[in-house]
Amino acid sequence: MRQNTTLVSLLATAFLVTACSTPQKSAEESEPAPEEEVVVVDHTQSASATGLASEEIDGGALDSGSGQSAQDAVTAPKTVYFDYDSSVLTQESQSVVQVHAINLTTHPNLNIVLEGHADERGTREYNLALGEERARAVADVMQAFGITSDRIQIISYGEEQPAVLESNEDAWALNRRVEILY
Repeated sequence: MRQNTTLVSLLATAFLVTACSTPQKSAEESEPAPEEEVVVVDHTQSASATGLASEEIDGGALDSGSGQSAQDAVTAPKTVYFDYDSSVLTQESQSVVQVHAINLTTHPNLNIVLEGHADERGTREYNLALGEERARAVADVMQAFGITSDRIQIISYGEEQPAVLESNEDAWALNRRVEILY
C-alpha cells in the first residue's frame, strides 16, 4: 500500500511540474540567442556619407503631382538589396527607399526601423558594421527627403539573421539587405 502511495505521489508531482511548465517556442517565435550581438544606432549622418550626391536623390518626387501615394508604400518592396561588400544604394534601391520616404513625409506620426544585414562571408564584427552602414545609407536618403533622425531607428544584425540559409551566390545576394519596418 505504501508503494502505491509513493508511486501516486511521484506521478502527481511529475504531472504538476509538466503542467505548470511554459511551452517551448518554435524557431520562428524564439528570441535571438544570447550570444547574438545586435547593434542599435541613433542615426546622425549626412547623405554624402552614403556615396550619393544630393542631386542624385530626386527630391522632386515629393511634389503632389508625382503620382506617389501611401498606397505605393504598401505595395512597394520593404527590402533593399546591396552589392557584395557595399553599402551604396543602386538606382533601383533608391527608388524603393524614395517611395517609403514619401510615405513617411505624408504620415508624420509613422516611425521606421531599418534592419541592416550581411551575408555570411567576412567576420562577425565586419558584417555587423556593414549591416549598420547599409541601414545608414537608407536612412541618409530618407533624411534627404526631410525625415528626421528621431523617426528612424537603425539595427544591424550582420550575418545573424539570414533570409536564406544556403551558401551560394544567390543566397548571399538575398542576405545583403536592409529591411524597412513600420
